[in-house]
Amino acid sequence: MNQTKYKAKKLFNGFASVRDYIIKKAIKNKSNLVIEFDGKEMTIPLSELEEPFQMHKREFISKYNGTKYELYDFKFVPNNKNQMELLWN
Repeated sequence: MNQTKYKAKKLFNGFASVRDYIIKKAIKNKSNLVIEFDGKEMTIPLSELEEPFQMHKREFISKYNGTKYELYDFKFVPNNKNQMELLWN
């Protein structure tokens, strides 16, 4: 399956905040979202992207180009490669 990648710069109370257009891109491409933070990755399946959690229920405005966006929050739990290997074997 395809993957859409996003590199988080920081976490807020253990949550990675992802802009709405990144979520929409993953849904459009029918792909999982892979969030990278501090050298670790977390994979969010497409099924979970269709109704993501919003901690901040408001629009933000980009300070660079003035576009509006919303944030969706995901508790950052890194993939455990050993568990993933067990699932595939």
